Amino acid sequence: MSDPKDTAFSEEQFDKLYPLGVERHYWSRCRNKVIAHTLRKVNAVGPMLEIGCGKGVVVEYLRNDGFDITGIELAPVKALPSVATFVKTGADVLDMDPAVCATIRTILLLDVIEHIEDPVAFLVMVRKKLPNAECVLATVPARQELFSNFDRFNNHFRRYDLNMLTEHLRTNNTRSSYVSYVFHGLYPAARLLLKSKGEREVGFNVPKNWLAELFNYVLGLFFYVEFLVLPRTWKGTSVIGVAKS
Repeated sequence: MSDPKDTAFSEEQFDKLYPLGVERHYWSRCRNKVIAHTLRKVNAVGPMLEIGCGKGVVVEYLRNDGFDITGIELAPVKALPSVATFVKTGADVLDMDPAVCATIRTILLLDVIEHIEDPVAFLVMVRKKLPNAECVLATVPARQELFSNFDRFNNHFRRYDLNMLTEHLRTNNTRSSYVSYVFHGLYPAARLLLKSKGEREVGFNVPKNWLAELFNYVLGLFFYVEFLVLPRTWKGTSVIGVAKS
């Protein structure tokens, strides 16, 4: 297995994927709501730890939504000021204080394991490091047919389907209790874009005026409602999965 430390994002990757205001982009708005909904759906409890939390965008959202969560990030980036005391950057989960590790009950790996060559071995290591964690929630990019320049820019080894994420989450006597595609409506658009242009943008265009803010708010809400009402097996551009012991 390649060293997980090699998966830390470069400054260019962070600037592209986490520009100031990214939490207001429709993708982030929907994803945050889906994560919070799923945590409640499976009765996940805290304390929670997000591994590979970046600047703490999701940590900020979930803490504001009442969750007991902290984050850790390999790259030496600057955490968002609002969660600076709850996010540790330039640090490896495998080097965490064992006493702190023993308190963690839920692990979040949000668009992380696609960066790791052997995600099953990594998950086994993480579960051993966090022995009392009874729940793992992961999000990943979906559908290998959508693999593109975006994935190469982000050092992805793969894109997932429901079965693959289910299998990868089955570690240390855990079982996959829930998997679902997300962003169903983006899937046909992404297929058409790749067929016509062969590539896609690698970053996020954050809203810069009130009309863009409104558009992103409505679109984020649309994709969240879509997630709630459409069959979990309908193809999407992301997958969310939960494993519980």
